[in-house]
Amino acid sequence: MSATKGWKGALKIADSEAELAAAVIVGYVDNVDTNLDGGLEEVFHLNSRLPKMISEGNVKMKLSITKKFVNSDWAGYAGIGQTNMLPPTKYLGLYPFGYSAGNIKVVAKGKCGNWRLSTPQADYVTEAIDFVVETLSIGTV
Repeated sequence: MSATKGWKGALKIADSEAELAAAVIVGYVDNVDTNLDGGLEEVFHLNSRLPKMISEGNVKMKLSITKKFVNSDWAGYAGIGQTNMLPPTKYLGLYPFGYSAGNIKVVAKGKCGNWRLSTPQADYVTEAIDFVVETLSIGTV
């Protein structure tokens, strides 16, 4: 594979990983960022500018989506309208080279921890969604 532009990418969302294959590609997506923070910390000692060891901390994973606002589905993923406003667990499939057999896929299992609606006067209404990720895997379609 070679480097590619993001317009070829695709995003799907479903209630299980198995359902991603049949899920519809999400429209109006402007950007998807996947982040894994390994929680590594350098441990320094006096009289040295270099770390003496690397300490492993908590791993934090996040998937952020920015898209045009076209309906309230994603607000529901954040828990709006849900019992006790608890967000449901979702599986997100990100396909950076498009959804085709043999292409790379990134699958995230998580819950929406943040939803923002932006209504600028002279631009498109957009929503930004941040999923707190429980598991993250990379494979092929």
